[in-house]
Formats: sequence, structure tokens, C-alpha cells
Amino acid sequence: MKKFIFVAAIGIMLPFAVIAQTPTPAPRTAKPSAAPADSAAPGGTGAEGKVAYINAAKFNQDILELKVKLDALNNELEPKKKEIQAAEEELNTIKNKIQTQANTITPQVRNQLVEQGVEKEKILKRKAEDYEALVQKRLGDVSQPIYDKIQKFLSVYCPQHGIAVVFEGGAAYQTGGLVWNVPETDITDDFIKEYNKANPAPASGGAKSN
Repeated sequence: MKKFIFVAAIGIMLPFAVIAQTPTPAPRTAKPSAAPADSAAPGGTGAEGKVAYINAAKFNQDILELKVKLDALNNELEPKKKEIQAAEEELNTIKNKIQTQANTITPQVRNQLVEQGVEKEKILKRKAEDYEALVQKRLGDVSQPIYDKIQKFLSVYCPQHGIAVVFEGGAAYQTGGLVWNVPETDITDDFIKEYNKANPAPASGGAKSN
């Protein structure tokens, strides 16, 4: 079974890969006829199961265990985010001075402002790259263990409900693999409810690294 795939960005929904599960079918009420000795190699008959749809974009907010972790991570990264915002404001201030005071300052002063702007832009770029790398790492540290649990829970949930294949909405629509589904095939809310029941949210996110 394919693992969930997450995009490392704080405050956005995390798309998932299409998930396929082929469970062993429930026993039939009628005894099947014996297969000839030279019949095809043994295998499951998962195609007889149901096809379902899940909207993984709801996981961030509705899977409480994940929401607590992501909220804590957002708080952890807030100081770094504010540093970048401050650097952006400083750069924008210099740009505005160059644009609005172009006719009132000397060429020497303008060149000094341009040099300051170039330096501020380099600093901003470096801070943004460092922040993005930190987000990627910390989001993986915090989220991937929960996604692994979600994946394992889904592998149990599907056979229990006679489901053979699950399409994740975002990935399926993006690839053109799903253009329409009836509401009855949407297992999102029920799956989330069952997951939350089996995996209560912790009291705190514990997102900070050691």
C-alpha cells in the first residue's frame, strides 16, 4: 500500500497520494466450487469490494491528534516567521523611498539606498530559504508519524467496511482519475470520527525539537 505523501508547508492542507487497499473478501454464504488443479495462481478477489472516496484536506483540522501537533508547530515557528516579515518590511521601506523620493534626493543618496536594498534583499532571501528548510524538517518530524498511523488505521478500516479501493479527492481530481462521486461513497467524516475515537488528541502538541 502506498504511504501518504505530505507537502511541507505550514498552514496549508496536505495532499495525499491515491491509496489502494485490496482486502481479503468476506466469506460467501454459498460454498464456491473447487478450482481445477491447473487454475490460475492464487490471489485475492478485492475487485468485489466497494470503491470509496476520502477528502484528506480535512485531516489538518478534523483529525484532532494532527491539529494539536500542527498548532504547536505553528507557535514554535512564529518567531522565525516574524523575522522574515520584519526583513520584508525593511526592504519595502527602502523601495518606497527610492520610488517616492526619486526627484528630491541626490544620485549619491539614491545609489546608497539601492545598495542597501540589494543587501536587504540578499538577507531576506537567505532567511526565507533557511525558514523553508526548517519548516520542511519540522513538519516531517511532527506530521509523518501521525500520517503513518492514519495509513495503518485506514488499512484496518477498509477491510472492516468491505472497501477495496479508496480515492483521495485532491490527488484524484488533479490527475483526472476522479470526475464525480456520489455522496454515499465519501467515507471522510466517518473515518475521521473512528480515528479520533481510537487516537485521542494529546493535551499538548509537543512540537519542539530536543
